[in-house]
Amino acid sequence: MKIINKGIATLALGLSLSLSATAAVVEVEVSNLFDDGGLAITPVWVGFHDGTFDSFDAGSSASASLQNLAENGATGDISSDFAASNPSGTDGTIFAFGGNAPVFEPGESATSGFFSVDPTTSGYFSFLSMLIPTNDAFIGNDNPLAYSLFNAQGIFQELEILVLGSEVYDAGTELNRGFGAPFLVGGGAEPRQDEGGVVTFSNGLSVLPGGLAIIGSNTPTGYTIDQAAADFTAAGFEVARISVTQVAEPETLAILALGLFGLLAVKRRKQA
Repeated sequence: MKIINKGIATLALGLSLSLSATAAVVEVEVSNLFDDGGLAITPVWVGFHDGTFDSFDAGSSASASLQNLAENGATGDISSDFAASNPSGTDGTIFAFGGNAPVFEPGESATSGFFSVDPTTSGYFSFLSMLIPTNDAFIGNDNPLAYSLFNAQGIFQELEILVLGSEVYDAGTELNRGFGAPFLVGGGAEPRQDEGGVVTFSNGLSVLPGGLAIIGSNTPTGYTIDQAAADFTAAGFEVARISVTQVAEPETLAILALGLFGLLAVKRRKQA
């Protein structure tokens, strides 16, 4: 019984200490907004940081970590960079759970949490994900200060980010002329070829002469790419939605903490 009481006391104390008006526990929802026949997106890396983590800059060469994400959908290197630059921040990768998990197929959504954030160490939000099947197209925020989770008074504010097709980037690392493993399209693929370029906004699904067009090809998840559904260069095209919401209000946590303290007091009286 003493062990249980100590556990309740520890939990209650931890909750009470975390009830600062500036702290928040949040979850992230990712939605692929492509219609059937459109593109899939790889598991989405998300990071909560102090505003200094800059994963890429348009007009500059992609880092090796960004290249790995934009060409292979891999988030491990980005996560390592993040930990090194923001040791007090928090990050994670959000996976789809239905269909051909972990890839987000057109129309698929998933929610992940819980992330603890505060204005000092984790008040800004960043994200990255590859579009497939492409060579090196990805979505993410160039400006690390673009998405603030707290207002000027330090109060949490929800985010709802609508990613448009005009905001899709090309990493500039691989020529857009074929699709190799792990995102093979059709019956074959040309060898990967370095592009040696810089990060720019993507010009869509067009390929160089002799390239392997993806329109009408089968994706790794088994459906056929349709031109109208996949052409994210169309005006106002919606690619993805990413929402960051609070899991519990501070008032709710306060009530829970007081309830735990009350429970502990009752147990102590019974033992007296």
